[in-house]
Amino acid sequence: MWLTRIFSFILVVCSSIALAEDDVAGSADDNLLSRFRGSSIVNYQRQPLSDYSLPLGGIEVVNGVEGPEREMRLTGSLTRISYRIPEGNTTRNIMKYFAAQLERRNAEKLFACNGRECGGSNYWANSVFGYSRLYGVEHSQYYLAAQLPGVTVAIYTVERGTHRVYAHIDILETDLAARMTAVVKNDGYVQLSENTLPDMDLLKALVDQLKSDTSEIVLVVHHRGDTLASAKTLAETKSEQLRQLLNSNDISGVTVASVGALAPSVLKQNQWVVVLVSDRPLP
Repeated sequence: MWLTRIFSFILVVCSSIALAEDDVAGSADDNLLSRFRGSSIVNYQRQPLSDYSLPLGGIEVVNGVEGPEREMRLTGSLTRISYRIPEGNTTRNIMKYFAAQLERRNAEKLFACNGRECGGSNYWANSVFGYSRLYGVEHSQYYLAAQLPGVTVAIYTVERGTHRVYAHIDILETDLAARMTAVVKNDGYVQLSENTLPDMDLLKALVDQLKSDTSEIVLVVHHRGDTLASAKTLAETKSEQLRQLLNSNDISGVTVASVGALAPSVLKQNQWVVVLVSDRPLP
């Protein structure tokens, strides 16, 4: 049932908040990958539109010029997250942790390397990922590039000479509807919007892609208020606005529900959010 999906979503958000006490201001995990245990975000960037070069080969020097042996040019919305990992963890195990999550989502591996075969760590740190703290010991480095529907991921792990360990993730979103569809099919839910009603064109594309694989699609409105009663009223008002918007845009087969402020971990710092929850048909 969709209520089960909602509570699962709340638990995931709660666990990420518990680990995020030392994160840089304004940062957040991407819902594609869970962070390594005990880590904290030390660098965070979001670029709404990026012309991105994805390395698909080790770093080499040709005619005195350093660069990837092969690369792929992509355009999309880029999120960059750098994590400081607790000392005592190996870069190999950290990469295995992230790679396992991608494998569970049936990601396509585009390229991987480790150690000196990846080339100069200085180039990876400064020219590829733009974060100098990622410059570390070359034999410790691991790199993985992978692709899922609507999103491309680059992961780099390295240990510095000071024994500080870092993991960096670049997430390039090339097709938001395709990415959200894949997330819903894997997790059962996805957050659609924060402090605003969802984009109807995006929602229509998402619903069209989900209808054949789900038995129920529910949009759940979470809302803050001065009291639980006022939050309930505000959520119900937004839910009615959302129903009217669905009707005016001819989007059918979607139920709208509201839970007010009963799931504060979903709201986080936002005044209100809309989450899409789906349920797959019974076998």
